[in-house]
Amino acid sequence: MLVKLKKTREAKGLSQNELARKTGYSLQNIQKIEQGRAASITFDALGRFCEVLECQPGDILEWRPNNIDDKTGHSSNDEVLKTASEEVEGKSESPKSTKRQPHMIVIDANRGAA
Repeated sequence: MLVKLKKTREAKGLSQNELARKTGYSLQNIQKIEQGRAASITFDALGRFCEVLECQPGDILEWRPNNIDDKTGHSSNDEVLKTASEEVEGKSESPKSTKRQPHMIVIDANRGAA
């Protein structure tokens, strides 16, 4: 997943400090997201960024498959997306899935993998 928060923020003429103040997120969190050091982002955060920047989620996040398996032609991210879409559709059978859990978008499913 490619994070385009910095590009979108700069196009709107906002500094990181202004975005932090308007969204309620810390400057450090915004820097982490813009530098690609955040492992995930909640739908709530994405919604706040879109509201303040008057944009769509696709203006902030861009899907870029990586690690395509030569044998299957599938990305290593396919399973993450399948699980996420099942949770959104209410099909997940995971006992850990509850209505109180914040939904997250995984920015780099392979971060830290050996």
